[in-house]
Amino acid sequence: MSIGFGIIGLGNRGYKYALHTIMKSKECHIEMVCDAHGNHFDQFPGISNTKEFTEVLENPKVDAVFIATPDDTHAEIVIQAAKHKKHILCEKPLEISREKVQEIQVALRDFEGAFEVGYVLRYARLFQKVKSYLISGAIGDLHMINVMDHIPYGGYAYFHDWHRKRETSTSLLLQKATHSLDIVNWYVDAKPREIAAFGRLSTMGKPGALKKFGKEVASDLHCRTCVISDSCEESIQNILKEKKISWSENWPDSCVFNSEIDVDDHQTVMVQYENGTQLAYQLCLFGAYYKREFHIFGSGGELRFDDVSNEITIYDRLRNETVTYKNDYAEEQMEPGDEEQLQDFILAVQTGKKPISNLESSITAALLAIDAQASIDQKKMIKSD
Repeated sequence: MSIGFGIIGLGNRGYKYALHTIMKSKECHIEMVCDAHGNHFDQFPGISNTKEFTEVLENPKVDAVFIATPDDTHAEIVIQAAKHKKHILCEKPLEISREKVQEIQVALRDFEGAFEVGYVLRYARLFQKVKSYLISGAIGDLHMINVMDHIPYGGYAYFHDWHRKRETSTSLLLQKATHSLDIVNWYVDAKPREIAAFGRLSTMGKPGALKKFGKEVASDLHCRTCVISDSCEESIQNILKEKKISWSENWPDSCVFNSEIDVDDHQTVMVQYENGTQLAYQLCLFGAYYKREFHIFGSGGELRFDDVSNEITIYDRLRNETVTYKNDYAEEQMEPGDEEQLQDFILAVQTGKKPISNLESSITAALLAIDAQASIDQKKMIKSD
């Protein structure tokens, strides 16, 4: 039987995942779409639409919901969806505060439906291949992991819209870093215990304005009307011209140097897991180029990989030997692993199996990012419970 989906949230991620992944599946169809602002209803001709998510939940033809609303709205919608006995596929992160994450945890304690969170890298071929190497003991016992996220589109993605304020996002560790942090949690297969982190806002926001203009910028300044948009390294026009990045013709364009911005634009996070494995992670949201790179140290060797070359290299500690794996599969979806993630969700709906990205793992990922930001703010090590 085909699974009837209700899509809640038709922003950049929501409508594209619905169109390019859910609608292409032979085992799913879309019954209804919802967006509080009426965005992208025209992309779903012949499909019922509404601005009220409760109408989706009350629709008896909707078996499952895909939630892609702003992160600080997830708890309310997830809890209501569970009450209506809908299967739930929710975008990451789970929520933006410890209190709301725990609300979801309590509300779903006896939930019998499928629940999956959009940590798509767990489903991407490259990351799954690394997991299989680690399980096989290719580098022995894990002891240390170094991860670096270079993000050249940080300003474009996170500093023009609601992500730029802690009130609605808490930290960009939750918005961007959480993918890599979740992958490390999956590889280490243990809970984070001690977290020490550092972060600053230095290039965007008021600090960036003072360096660039010598003063704060007007609160109503926008790229499309700014007199220096042709030369500004963060204008949406230049990002398109120089880096070929454009996710929507109507992308928000509030100035990334606005003084209301209060999230960090670079962070360093150090973690010790309950099994002793150590993580050193860094996120740079004003990078010159894109790359997500991992270096994993084990008792029997080292493993390095990144998602640009799509190569995994294993170095043997005893023998002068290396093994290289190259992934030549071209991902066609918005994110690597989108199709595989949906298939895992479908299987969970049909059989009751626990998804690879589940409630417990998404709680761990969210709380790690939240605790790391708390460490930055409080200038002390945080012990996770």
